[in-house]
Amino acid sequence: MEPEPHVTTYRVAVSSDQAGILEVFAEVASEVPTAVRPQTEAYIKRFVASGQSWVATDADGKIIGYALAEKAADIISLVYLGVAKKARGQHISTALVSKLKESGVPIVTDVQSDNKSSMVDRFGRFGFVKTPTVFTGKTKLRWEKSGTPASRDAPT
Repeated sequence: MEPEPHVTTYRVAVSSDQAGILEVFAEVASEVPTAVRPQTEAYIKRFVASGQSWVATDADGKIIGYALAEKAADIISLVYLGVAKKARGQHISTALVSKLKESGVPIVTDVQSDNKSSMVDRFGRFGFVKTPTVFTGKTKLRWEKSGTPASRDAPT
């Protein structure tokens, strides 16, 4: 019997994950597009400390994906979602977003118009709907648990 080729574990991010998150962040930043800046480590630390961020790890415990988020009032803000290039095609981003959804709390995120990874379409497949925004160059998206007013009234 052959070993399973991809064993991925999902868990809430902890402070010891910050370096691994930063490594994946640096690898995928150009797709967002963003870059590792002097404040990036502080942002990662803040999102991890919020208790709302999730990581995906491979069979060796190495970080291969992350969902950096924080909760404000009754909304989770998903700020960054990234998956290492070697781990793509394994539905890791889907699983990470599903972990955030398990709380049942509405989730908001935005995608820059020059994002190179088709995230608006991907978030649509995750059940997010576009919402109005005053910011140019970004698409604002929101997910709510089925049966909530915003999800019932969302365009189909």
